[in-house]
Amino acid sequence: MTENTGASYEDCSVYVDAADSSTVITWLKEHLGAGDEGRGLVVGPLRVSGAGNDYSTGRKAHPFEFLEWLTVLECEAPAGVEPGAVVGAVTDVLETLWGGGWKAVAACDFEDDLPAHGGWDRYPLPPSEGPARARTGRWKSLLMLGGKRKRKSV
Repeated sequence: MTENTGASYEDCSVYVDAADSSTVITWLKEHLGAGDEGRGLVVGPLRVSGAGNDYSTGRKAHPFEFLEWLTVLECEAPAGVEPGAVVGAVTDVLETLWGGGWKAVAACDFEDDLPAHGGWDRYPLPPSEGPARARTGRWKSLLMLGGKRKRKSV
């Protein structure tokens, strides 16, 4: 792994194509043997909690348009944790989800350090032009708005 200079390794959002975050968290606890953190779990240095995805509009979208997926897992690591440990823990979460048949994509500063670029390579959107391209490309502007990602509790 090559550490991305200037990248934050303290948080990562993992979007999951699932109707309910508690189902995903429970499933991960069973399959990762991860530590229990109330409604969340602990994977390596990460505290992982689930929430509903406020970016989702409910519109009919391409099945790989991850911002329309209903669940987001917020992965948070304390400041000063080795980047490799964070990347390894997020990799464990992603590969466990993928191995169980869940669609999942990570959105974070270090997604290029993750397998399949955090899932982006696994779920490519078809090329489009004009208004459709602007609509499906809205994730970039939403995710680059600084601060915490928008989410709601479920």
